[in-house]
Amino acid sequence: MVETKHIPVMLEEVLGVLNVSAGKVYIDATVGGGGFSREILKRSSPDGTLIGLDRDAQSLEKAEEELEKDFDKKRFYLFHLNFNRIDEAVRSAGFNVVDGIVLDLGISSIQLEGGRGFSFKEEGFLDMRMDRDEEITAFKIINDYPEKVIADILWKYGNERFSRRIARKIVEYRKKKPVETPVELSEIINKAVFRGKKNYKIDNSTRTFMALRIAVNKEYESLQGCLEKIKGILVSKGIIAIISFHSGEDRIVKNFFRNDPDFRPVFKKLMYPSEKEIKINPRSRSAKLRAFYHV
Repeated sequence: MVETKHIPVMLEEVLGVLNVSAGKVYIDATVGGGGFSREILKRSSPDGTLIGLDRDAQSLEKAEEELEKDFDKKRFYLFHLNFNRIDEAVRSAGFNVVDGIVLDLGISSIQLEGGRGFSFKEEGFLDMRMDRDEEITAFKIINDYPEKVIADILWKYGNERFSRRIARKIVEYRKKKPVETPVELSEIINKAVFRGKKNYKIDNSTRTFMALRIAVNKEYESLQGCLEKIKGILVSKGIIAIISFHSGEDRIVKNFFRNDPDFRPVFKKLMYPSEKEIKINPRSRSAKLRAFYHV
């Protein structure tokens, strides 16, 4: 398989909001394919510093290899950590505060193409763990959890209106054999929610796979934990830019900053990808950008 280069979503918008410049310290809290990290290092030359985190060791290792080709290793620090431990990364890098933070809540191309169960179009094991040290996998949820719990996960995290029907079909199927691969699960979903030949904007499996990924990686809890650490590490007038991809995580972001008097929105309305970017990178179509500065 030819590896697809990860394209950072709303790159110019994010870097413009952060006003990346030399001599300052920035955090890429979700390094992924390294797209934001690379541009931050490039635009903060010659003496800007990057602190990068990712819970996915495989993504972090590849990003480090690429960054080392073009930048002085003394200018960046990478940590295999969940972003809810963002304060630990700052201290470990030798700093107390930073000037800007980017938090891209999307999944990277490396994860989608790694045969790790994130994509319903890929063969592989139904894993979905971003951090392989974690215990719970999508396989365990699908094959061991009660029907009602599966349905609740699909509804809570994926807004899947066919959640009960899909959960019922999964339980019927696993009585014969375990559901082992993403393709296998996708086939079960499609049979459960078949809606004829009409073309829909998203695949039948999209919401279920998203919900499972969020549940496996405790993404909502991690996001909340990260946001609670921001105030203690962001300088006055420092900015955090957050890209979300679905209503659940965007709601967490919006409510958190709405209720914190120490932050103000950089712009009142949500920012979205341009039509040009969506054509180049269709996966950006659901992205939303919010940014806040520390009073």
